[in-house]
Amino acid sequence: MNKAILNSAIAGILLVGGVAQAKPLPAELVMGNGRSWKGQVVSRDGDWIEFSTGTAAAPIRIGAGTIKELRFEVEVNAEKISEMMENREFERIIDSLSRTLDPFSEYGDIPSNLTKYNSLLMELYYQTKQYGESLAISSKIAGDDRNPILQAKARVYRALALIDSGKSDEAKSLLAEYGWDQESTADTVPEELYIKAKLMAMNGEYSKAMESVAKVIVFHGHDPDWLQPAEMLCAEVYAELGLYDSAEEVCRQILILYKNTPEFDKAKQLRVKIEKLRAEKKLEESLQSEEV
Repeated sequence: MNKAILNSAIAGILLVGGVAQAKPLPAELVMGNGRSWKGQVVSRDGDWIEFSTGTAAAPIRIGAGTIKELRFEVEVNAEKISEMMENREFERIIDSLSRTLDPFSEYGDIPSNLTKYNSLLMELYYQTKQYGESLAISSKIAGDDRNPILQAKARVYRALALIDSGKSDEAKSLLAEYGWDQESTADTVPEELYIKAKLMAMNGEYSKAMESVAKVIVFHGHDPDWLQPAEMLCAEVYAELGLYDSAEEVCRQILILYKNTPEFDKAKQLRVKIEKLRAEKKLEESLQSEEV
């Protein structure tokens, strides 16, 4: 989801493992009073951070709770990450990103510029169905209001991860927390409509799910970030209702229009599933006919 944001983030992010492994970590230290210093984060001792400015004889000790932000220096390889994304090598990106972020893990409770990298990791975990990992990251970012755009995106992935991991009650409570459990209006954003439809479909409320997903397609057809997953959800609901011809037609359109997307992969998988369901139905009908 949010493919435009995801792709723009990915275009500028492939962390070079060798740089992140180096210690101490180059960073800019920003305090609550607005003052800042460039130097290196040397180490951590409980609630204390040792920071070297390069001018003092020894590192200074600063309370972690007094730091407004740590802005770490991270090199990127945009060309490589773009190539990996084009080849759909999500697991390789996750591995590289995780290894690169590991040296910063002990500073994870301190606000930093690493949120954008964690946001990317959150999305990739979701795309590879590692919902627990995606949920852990999205829950943390959703509580950070320093970047409203990333916070809003994390809320979406938090809800999606709960739904796709089968946690219906938790997802329902979360939607109520966000105010997304209210009746939809003309101003309801597509991500809210889509998430509602996902939860309804999960609970077997297929008619309501189709109504909600139809609103995404009709009123937000200009937004590919939500049109594509909405159409895929539509096909999945058709399949659940046993309307296999309709489901296959939607899959056919997705395979033509949305190559190299998560929906393309899902459409191929659904077509295989439908073939199996049809075969099972035919066998069941044959057995019933023999019994008669």
